[in-house]
Amino acid sequence: MAKSRIRKFRESFLYAGRGLRLCITGERNFRVHMTAAFYVTAAAVMGHVTSTEAAVLCLCFGLTMGAELMNTAVERLCDKTARGYDRMVRDAKDIAAAAVFVCAAACVAVGVCIFLMHGVLAAALRFLAARLWLAMVFLVTVPAAVWFVFFFGRKQ
Repeated sequence: MAKSRIRKFRESFLYAGRGLRLCITGERNFRVHMTAAFYVTAAAVMGHVTSTEAAVLCLCFGLTMGAELMNTAVERLCDKTARGYDRMVRDAKDIAAAAVFVCAAACVAVGVCIFLMHGVLAAALRFLAARLWLAMVFLVTVPAAVWFVFFFGRKQ
């Protein structure tokens, strides 16, 4: 009995990982959120955010990506069940998309508070200016990020 519970517990992680992989490979907007989280995290580290600011940023990332995952689930379920155009399906999909938008807008507000009002962005830019080699490495990642957002997971 204990082995069965452990196996089911382990399987729940495998299923969640599969869902995450499906969203990463199939949803451009999710990749946008992941890429933004990467660059914001890098800037936060370079700008020496406090542990509280880091925790708030992590919550923002989690809420936005979680909302995007739920939006994707709603869209796929609606697409599967709808037969032709359905106003209620359209409304459900629009509301789910609005949830992602609200989370992303809140993240932008948090980012403004942390990066602009607390001077984290200025500190990160000073950090990069003192290490031009790192600034160049950072710039080199931009084409990879663009490829990841727009082309990763596309079927040939």
